[in-house]
Amino acid sequence: MNHKIINPINNKNTYEMGTNMDITKQLYLAKQFQEIHHRNKMFILPNAWDIGSAVTYEKFNFPAVGTTSAGLAYSLGYSDGEKIDFEHIVQIVKQITQRISIPVSVDIELGYADTIDGIVENVTKIIEAGAVGINIEDGYSKPTPYLENLDIQIKKIQAISKLKEKLGIPFVLNARTCVFFIKVGKEEERLSIAIERANAFHKSGADCIFIPGAIEECNISKLIENIPAPINILATPMTNNLENLEQLGVRRLSLGSAPVRAAYSNLIETVKQIQDENKISKLLDHDFSYEIANKLFAR
Repeated sequence: MNHKIINPINNKNTYEMGTNMDITKQLYLAKQFQEIHHRNKMFILPNAWDIGSAVTYEKFNFPAVGTTSAGLAYSLGYSDGEKIDFEHIVQIVKQITQRISIPVSVDIELGYADTIDGIVENVTKIIEAGAVGINIEDGYSKPTPYLENLDIQIKKIQAISKLKEKLGIPFVLNARTCVFFIKVGKEEERLSIAIERANAFHKSGADCIFIPGAIEECNISKLIENIPAPINILATPMTNNLENLEQLGVRRLSLGSAPVRAAYSNLIETVKQIQDENKISKLLDHDFSYEIANKLFAR
C-alpha cells in the first residue's frame, strides 16, 4: 500500500444539502464502497475516532474509513458499549463526511435503540449524515455473554436492508456476529454458530459479514468456505499476517480500536514519564513537527 501523503483535500469536493451530503456524491461513494468488497483482494479498513484521524487515513490513501465505537467513546471520555448519546455520533459522522472524500462506514453497535423501528431511525440518521456503510452487531457482553435471538436479529437486518431502496443509497450493511469476540458458548461450537448466523444474515440482506475475535486461520478458512458473502475480520495478534489473510480470501480487515488504543498508549507513556521521572523526552521524541502537522491537516 502506498503511504505517500496526497495533496490536501479541496473543499469543493464536499457539499451540504441542508444537513446532508450531496446525494450524487453519496451515491457514488456507496457504489464504490460496495465494489471494493467484491474485488479479488483484501482491503484494510482503518477505524477513526475523530475527524483528525479520519483525515489522516485519507491522506495516507486508504480506500475508505470506518468509525470505531470504542474510539468515539474514548474521545468523548466514556467507555465503549453505547454509553454516549447517539446524537453525538451523528454529529461526528457529519463532520467526518463533510471533511473527507472517501466512503465512511459507521459502527452503531447494537443500534442504540430497544426496538427495530428505533434502530431503523438511527440508521437513517447515519446515512443522512453522509455515511455509506453501517455495522450492526448481535452480541451482549453483560451480565453473561450472549447473542441476540436469531429471528430478532434477522428482522433487524431485513428492516435495515429495506432502507437502501427507501433512501436511494445502496450502503454496505455489515452484519457482525460476536460469537468469537465475546466467547459465547463452548469453543468447539463457535464455528458452526458463526456460520449459521452469517448465512442467515446474508440471506436477510447483509452485504458483508463481520466476524471479529481471536480466530485461528484454519477457522477463518472454514468461515470463508461456508459463507457466500465477503468476510470481514478484525486485526488481532492472531490475525496479523496480512498476506495469509488475503490468500485465505478475507475481503475486509478492520483495524478496530487498535489505532486509538495505540495513540492513548503513547499518551499514557508520555504523561507517566512526566509524572514519575520529571522528564519530557517521550513528548519530544518524534518527527511530527508543528509544520508537518499543519501540512497534514491543511484543507
